[in-house]
Amino acid sequence: MNTKQQLKISFKKIFKQLILIRQKLFLFLLNILIGIFCGSIFGTFLPIFRSLFPWDILIIIIIIIFSEFINILIYTKKNNAITKIFFIEYINWFKIGLLLGFFIDAFKVGS
Repeated sequence: MNTKQQLKISFKKIFKQLILIRQKLFLFLLNILIGIFCGSIFGTFLPIFRSLFPWDILIIIIIIIFSEFINILIYTKKNNAITKIFFIEYINWFKIGLLLGFFIDAFKVGS
């Protein structure tokens, strides 16, 4: 192969990746923003959760278990076929937004 053919193949791969990014960008941003919104309003509804579950540690454990379960599904090499399922990918994006929402809410409480 000469250099011209290699460049052509490289540009085709880059173009395909850009098309995939364009297709997933809206859903990525939507899931991240919904997660941030849910994480931000979590502090508002925390007194309601406390009345349902008397222990704060139970609420935290449920959130950590959810987060770690999604991490296991996404990031283990054995379950590489599972990452092809878009629903799992959307849940991971939501989880990232949720944790960002908690982080942002913590800064609001701390200031």
